[in-house]
Amino acid sequence: MKIANDPIMWEELIEGTEVSGLAKNDLFAAPDNAQEPSIEFEGTLKLEGTQMGMNPEPSTNKVHGKDITFFPDVSLEFFTVDDKYLVPVTQDVIPNGTLEKAKSYWDIIVQPGRVWSNFDQDNGWNRASFPFSLVNRLEGETHIGIAMFLYKEDNVSHVRFQIVAQTGPFDVSGYFNAWGVTKASYKPGGIDNLEHHKNVYRLHLENRFPTAPLNELKKKVGDNNLAAFNGATNAAEEKNVLQTGLFYEGVLYRSPCHFAAGPFPYGDEIRYGVWSVTKTAMMNVAMLRLAEKYGRGLLDEKIADYIQIPESQKDWNDVTYLDMANMASGRGATVDDPTCYLCDYHRWYLAASKNEKVTESLDYPRVWEPGTKYNYRDQDAFLLGVALEEYLRSKEGEDATLDQLLMKEVYEPIGIYYAPVNRSIEADGSSGHPRMDFGYHATLDDLAKIALLYEKHGNWSGNQILNRQLVDSILPKQDPPALALSKEEKNEFGPKYYAMNWHIEPYRSPEGYELYLPNMKGYGGNLVTLMPGHVVGFRMANALTASDSDDFDSTVSQARVGHQLVSFGGDNGKKSNNN
Repeated sequence: MKIANDPIMWEELIEGTEVSGLAKNDLFAAPDNAQEPSIEFEGTLKLEGTQMGMNPEPSTNKVHGKDITFFPDVSLEFFTVDDKYLVPVTQDVIPNGTLEKAKSYWDIIVQPGRVWSNFDQDNGWNRASFPFSLVNRLEGETHIGIAMFLYKEDNVSHVRFQIVAQTGPFDVSGYFNAWGVTKASYKPGGIDNLEHHKNVYRLHLENRFPTAPLNELKKKVGDNNLAAFNGATNAAEEKNVLQTGLFYEGVLYRSPCHFAAGPFPYGDEIRYGVWSVTKTAMMNVAMLRLAEKYGRGLLDEKIADYIQIPESQKDWNDVTYLDMANMASGRGATVDDPTCYLCDYHRWYLAASKNEKVTESLDYPRVWEPGTKYNYRDQDAFLLGVALEEYLRSKEGEDATLDQLLMKEVYEPIGIYYAPVNRSIEADGSSGHPRMDFGYHATLDDLAKIALLYEKHGNWSGNQILNRQLVDSILPKQDPPALALSKEEKNEFGPKYYAMNWHIEPYRSPEGYELYLPNMKGYGGNLVTLMPGHVVGFRMANALTASDSDDFDSTVSQARVGHQLVSFGGDNGKKSNNN
């Protein structure tokens, strides 16, 4: 598909000139010689919604009765900071497509962008652009895009947008790019707690890690190792990699974004739908925070003491929190094929409300004794998230929620001020329980901070946030975690394990040092690997794998780069006799 390279003219935005494809992404960005805007933008931008052009055209435009080709009609509140940044009031999921009467399939997340002026070119109008993602509260991927509009005192132009990347799709099958122009209106003012929002955004900027191009590490790790860092073994897998990164010596090194239409101007603002990385980056974090506050005895508690179990399903009564975190509830998909990940899956997947999802989660056959067999199941992860919140409420009252625990007691103390996550969809369309099974929309900076919190033994600036004993059981070492269960899978160095929503994989360095590396893993090939020396590897991808636990390679390619930067020997690994 041809990518347009002509500037986006102010007349086109005012008139709403139809577009027939993608334009280069950097045409949506502020140029190097941009001037400050003449006025701030502060108020509500209302988008009317529109039909999108798509490539390739979908075989059907309806998924679950909603139109996947229609850009949602939504209202977005923005303000400006320092005459430069266009900041949304919320980066949470804004429901639209999952509301009963909406035409579109899509909900939306909006990220910070820019404001500027080109007065000599734009007839007195100011320009604004921002990145966004189309999402759906039932699913876990993001469809990443960028938008632009013009504004004056109380007027805005049409909004031009395009969608240029996505993490792994599921019910909306296959990949697509999209584009369009929608009518818009502007209502100035009306933002509550404006100074608070501005201060939070400034804290966000101040606490971001410094960044640098990943290629700057070539001299340290070698061209071949860095070229193989993304784990791709063929051209098809190479196309599935969206971005890679490495956290080393306090700097977040990252590759360019491999998106349609060229370099993406808001690379550090991208929120990736990381699917089951959520199970670690949110759920395990919440569980280990609770263990720090109330004791690691939480792991031995029975979930049936905190969630209501029907009389007909009392065989759940002996299942512990640790069993659930180890994917060892004893449940299978079906009696005949218990380890089939997607068998009898959609009745749970499409259950919208918290209570409906709990009911479906409980209604699977018991095949093994709890705690004895690893069997990867999103249903068990959702149920564990509900059980953790009920445990929290037993300690802190009915108004306590897991997402507030995470935000106030973990994320904000480590410098994360926005944490959008999908939630259950309640009967009135409202967002309910925060999804801990999948649904976190994270930036690379967010994931780096969460990984570093573990690397620092759960301690941040002298504050013990997570239970140190449990964190230390996960960190890279010469033996698998004592609480782990075998995944009955191997890589080239030996068996893999699973422990408290962490994947654990063996690695042997060329010097012969062996150790087990913990990683967060999500459908599509999303991967976050913890290595010795506060080194963390990242890969965001969209491979169509069969399940969250399938390999799109393993941690090995990341570890081969990591061990060029820090030693994997000494206290970290043991010398192998197989070297």
